[in-house]
Parts: sequence; C-alpha cells; structure tokens
Amino acid sequence: MKICAACFVGIVLAGCVSTPPREERVWVRTDGQKGSEVPALAQQFEIDKTVCLGETQKTAVGMAPIYYQGVAGAIEANRIEAQRGEALEQVIQGCMAQKGYVYVPKSQAEETAKRFRASAGARANAEAKRIR
Repeated sequence: MKICAACFVGIVLAGCVSTPPREERVWVRTDGQKGSEVPALAQQFEIDKTVCLGETQKTAVGMAPIYYQGVAGAIEANRIEAQRGEALEQVIQGCMAQKGYVYVPKSQAEETAKRFRASAGARANAEAKRIR
C-alpha cells in the first residue's frame, strides 16, 4: 500500500513539473530590419537587451522567497515559481517592446519581419506624400 501511495505521489509531482516544450523564440525589430545585415543594429540590440535584462533582474530581486512544507507545499511553490517566471518574461518583453522589438516564435520571425518592413514602407510613402 505504501508503495502504491509513493508511486501515486511521484506521478502527481511529475505531472505538475513537466511542461510541454515551447518553440524557440527570437526577437524581431518592429521596423523589420535585421541586425545580421546591419552591424550597428546588432550592437544596439545587445545594448537594449542588456538594459532590459537589468530591469528584469531588479524586479526579481524584489521578490520574496518561497517557503513551503511537504508535498502540497512543494506543488504550490512550483506553481508560484512558474507565475514569477511568466511575470519576469513579461517585464523583459515590455522593456524590449519599448525599444522596438517583439518576441515571436522562431518559425514566425521572417514573416513578422516582412510584415513590419511592409508597414514601415507604407508609413514612409504616406509621410513622403504628406510632405509634398
């Protein structure tokens, strides 16, 4: 009976801890330009990313430690830790958005950049017509 209970608890914990794999994500500039083609943009990306990581770390430092007891406490602590991870991801995404980047699945990066380039081109054309 004790073995069955231990197996059950192990299965429950394994189910709580395992998450489906997420597709790799990448940063895309909102003007559609690629840092790989323009060295100055690559340098600016590294600066922006470093600043935003610092903002995220400042947020993480202010988080209270998680204390727990027993299996139920461990499960709850794991849930809280996952929520914190999501919150920190939102902090860096918001910071990078302010600097002109979006975080997209790698499979959608080229299409997203293409849409941004088209939108930037349309804005430039409208601005040129307005000036005339």
